[in-house]
Amino acid sequence: MEKKMYKIAATVLKRLDRTGVLQSVVLIGSWSLYFYRYYFNSSNYSGYIRTYDMDFLVPIPVKMKGTVNILELIEDLGFVTQFVGRHGYVRLAHPDLIIEFLAPERGRGRTKPYEIPQLHVNAQTIRYLDFLLEHVITIQAEGIRLQVPHPAAYALHKFIIFKRRRNSDKGERDLEGALRVYRELVRGHKQKDMQRIFNSMHARWQKTVIRNLRAAGEDEIIELLA
Repeated sequence: MEKKMYKIAATVLKRLDRTGVLQSVVLIGSWSLYFYRYYFNSSNYSGYIRTYDMDFLVPIPVKMKGTVNILELIEDLGFVTQFVGRHGYVRLAHPDLIIEFLAPERGRGRTKPYEIPQLHVNAQTIRYLDFLLEHVITIQAEGIRLQVPHPAAYALHKFIIFKRRRNSDKGERDLEGALRVYRELVRGHKQKDMQRIFNSMHARWQKTVIRNLRAAGEDEIIELLA
């Protein structure tokens, strides 16, 4: 099953790259862990993932010229459109992969999806995603150029949200992935990136990170950050 997932994901990403979509979106979530292997370039780092969900973060406003109908682009691979929840968030579902689009939630938030006519989909808005957009890097991987959050930003973001998860299993996976990235940053002597990005965070978010790490017993990371 995993081989099928990676194969279909590679095909989707190559098509999105060819049509210019990857230049306008950021791959976030657990799939970032897989592609960080190209950033770390270390035999010690494990890029395995445990989810079929591939999440793309779309900046507001969308910075994209022209339009691409995402479903039409990958429909021949077996993807279908699904509408999730009472507000009708769009996701593109395949037996081996689910693609969803997210956007930063701002102000008082919104209940309806954020429409993305350039891609013929909509996005669910979620807090704290602006933080990831502030720290994006580009990775050359498997013949494509892919935008992902800086690994330090990925880890810090997960340190914020893992305690907010309603599903405890997802929270545990968030923490595990963040710790995996943190340890590789330290192993590669890049812990200053973690300190730098942590210092750029809002003071309230910093306190949340420290509080959550303390609850998880990760005093070593607190010492590094504080």
